[in-house]
Amino acid sequence: MASDIAQQTPYTREERQSFTQRRLALPVILFLALLAAYLGLVTLTLAVPTLISVPLSVVTGVVIGMLFIVGHDASHNSFTRSTRLNQALGRVAFLPSLHALSLWDLSHNRTHHRYNSIRGIDYVWEPMTPADYQRSTPLRRALYRFYRTPAGVGFYYLFHLWAPRLFVPLPFVIGRARPIYYLDAALVLAFLGLQLWAVTGIGGSFGKGPWESVLPGLVIPFLVWNGFMSFVIFLHHTHPAVRWYKDEAAWAAENGALTGAVHVRFPVPFHQIVLSIMEHNAHHLASGVPLYNLPRMQQMLEGRGPLVTWRFSWRGYARVCRRCKLYDYDTGRWLSFDGRSA
Repeated sequence: MASDIAQQTPYTREERQSFTQRRLALPVILFLALLAAYLGLVTLTLAVPTLISVPLSVVTGVVIGMLFIVGHDASHNSFTRSTRLNQALGRVAFLPSLHALSLWDLSHNRTHHRYNSIRGIDYVWEPMTPADYQRSTPLRRALYRFYRTPAGVGFYYLFHLWAPRLFVPLPFVIGRARPIYYLDAALVLAFLGLQLWAVTGIGGSFGKGPWESVLPGLVIPFLVWNGFMSFVIFLHHTHPAVRWYKDEAAWAAENGALTGAVHVRFPVPFHQIVLSIMEHNAHHLASGVPLYNLPRMQQMLEGRGPLVTWRFSWRGYARVCRRCKLYDYDTGRWLSFDGRSA
């Protein structure tokens, strides 16, 4: 299916070759710089007084997010020219966010990217229908309502995606578990143990107790990263003008890989921090395009056809949260909780 859609894309073979051209030195330098920044920030956070360590731990969480974006690109085999190097860099880049690379590959590359925005297949911010909502338990309805509030968006990824699908393999969630899933999970668990040992040891050398060390050195950055990730992926596929599809045929007919994503334009500093991942139509259309080539491809796509784009503002974000509650897959409309059209 993905190859069929690629044949429909509005670019020439020469343009595709230029978009997918991968580098070697600069990506590795970026990875090493981010890894050094992460290690340096954790150490600095543990060395300074607690009042200063908390804001530093927030910055550390953002750097974890940047490392994760590098790992995300590497998992698509698009970060560097070398497949083996991509696999190695991806696994290391995913460690601070406690993600098993092969589980991410299953969830993201093999599910979300192949069938984004298709009901019953893509579970990333999948909207309920009114009937789904009415059939749900009171607890599930309460969680669903909370996750679709401006503040609740930040908690979705941690509980709905990371814990059940991306940390350790749970066969009753992911189905048949391959040996590589367990090996990658073991690597992540070993890193978590190493983190706890290192953070408490470094913090102790500066006269801090275990909790004074673990909270700013590990827990707060991890929670910040999760909120960051949840916010970004909500914006990627949620907007009143973006459709979700009831089956694969409807998705293919409308080229859902391209039209089922949103391009949210941010000011330059944030755009640089997220390493161009908000150029999301281009990324979904051709996941083999490196993040450093996405802006050029996104600009080309927007010049050749209408796509859902908007400039971020907190008011606009609140409006998206308010209007995108339930979904009617037959008419392709977002609905409020009382069933009225948004």
